[in-house]
Parts: sequence; structure tokens; C-alpha cells
Amino acid sequence: MKEPVQLCYTISEAAKVMEVEPHVLRYWEEELGLEISRNSMGHRIYTDDDLKIFRSIKQLKANHVALKDIRLQIVTSGEKIPCKKELENEFCGDKMTQFKHILSNIIKEAINENTGELSAHISSQVSDDVRKEMDYLSRVHEEEQEARFKKLDETIRTLQKARQEAAVAEMKEKKPKKKKRLFQRQVKGL
Repeated sequence: MKEPVQLCYTISEAAKVMEVEPHVLRYWEEELGLEISRNSMGHRIYTDDDLKIFRSIKQLKANHVALKDIRLQIVTSGEKIPCKKELENEFCGDKMTQFKHILSNIIKEAINENTGELSAHISSQVSDDVRKEMDYLSRVHEEEQEARFKKLDETIRTLQKARQEAAVAEMKEKKPKKKKRLFQRQVKGL
């Protein structure tokens, strides 16, 4: 019986499948001491088994496991890369399980990306609404201040007018007294 032919991927193809940049695959390979096959020209050749390992690494990284801890697990297990028990089922199971896992990761990433954009949009909208509300409140405050100053100005003018009228009335009242006194003096002198 023939062995099934394994697909081989270049680093750029493997990076697209893994949805990471090629330098990430090189970094993981170097940091974790992974042995990746190379072609006659020395270029990396990734197999489905290699991608399975990288999926495990990516999942562990998504669960905030540090590379040094992943490397430690590799050294202690003696395997190329260990699968956590929950990850073993996801990556070592049948094609449907793998498909479900890939699909759920795509959905999670889409939700995370859209959540960031949505929160930025909401934040922008809220800050616009706050700015508009503050502008409105500022205008209302200015209008109230203006009305208050107009009222104060009217009161001052009314007070000044009343004082002027009082002063004129007082002068009119004083003038006749002077004339009266002058008349009385003239009468006495006669």
C-alpha cells in the first residue's frame, strides 16, 4: 500500500494558511528548535504535519502561553510539539473537527477585529456627542450670562436715570427757595 502524498508548502503559503506573517513561522522555528525540512536550494518546505504543529503553537499563544513554556513542554515531552489535551482533540481528530476549529478561529478573529473597530466608532460617536452637548451647554450658559448682563445694564441705567431725575427735581426745589429768599430780602430792604 502506498503512503499518502503529503502536500508541501513554501513559507509564504504556510504563512497564509496559518494567517500569520512568514517571519512569525521563522521565529517560532528558531525559538522552539523545530526541524523544518528544506529543499535542494535550502528553502523551507512545510508539510501538513508542520502546519499541525504551528496550529498548536498558535493556539497556545492565543491562550497566552509563553514561548519559553511551549519550548519547555517540547523538551520535557520529547515530542516535536505537545498538544494540550483540549487541543489534541481539535488538531488530532477527524477533518470535521479540524474544520470546525478553523471556522471558529476565523469567527473569533472576525469578532475581535470588528469589536475593536466598533468600539473605536462608538468612542468617536460618544466623543462627538459629548462635544456637541458641551458646545450646546456653553452656548446656553453664554446666553444666560448675556441676558443677566442686559438685565444688570438696564437696572444700572434705570438707577442712573432715577438719580438724574432726583437731582433735577432737587435743583428745581432749591431754585425757588433761593428766589424766595432773594425776594424776601428785597422786600425787607424796602
